[in-house]
Amino acid sequence: MPGAWSASGLLRRLGLFHTLTAADAITGYKGMGTIGYEGSGPVRWCVDIIHRSGIHRPKRNLIEALTDAEFGLPVSRADHLDAFYPPETLENWIRLDDEARTGLIEFRFTACDYEQLQLSTCGPECQAIAKTVERRVRTAAQRLGSF
Repeated sequence: MPGAWSASGLLRRLGLFHTLTAADAITGYKGMGTIGYEGSGPVRWCVDIIHRSGIHRPKRNLIEALTDAEFGLPVSRADHLDAFYPPETLENWIRLDDEARTGLIEFRFTACDYEQLQLSTCGPECQAIAKTVERRVRTAAQRLGSF
């Protein structure tokens, strides 16, 4: 499948998400086509990077690593989509695609307030998950701060 290389390449660079972002969770899925490409467009991979409120999102470092000429993927910013999706309306989104436009990777950076999750009405399961995630993120953030 054209564009499958982009998901494979992202998986091989999974360590970047641990070292360059203070992400609490990263999820992804194959999305539908998008405006700005012919036909159904390229294979579109959507990656949601979720972090705690107040945590700096080093988007620039992640994108620089993923577009590095030697170690990155053969992608660059999909600035041609700005006409359809104005950057000011998608300030927490970054889109990358390849020159042949066979693969489109969307990164969405989302903040989550775990204190609210702990107080939610979804029961003790949500509260336990929130406490575990918060503890792990605090530990990871301390490690990142020591570099």
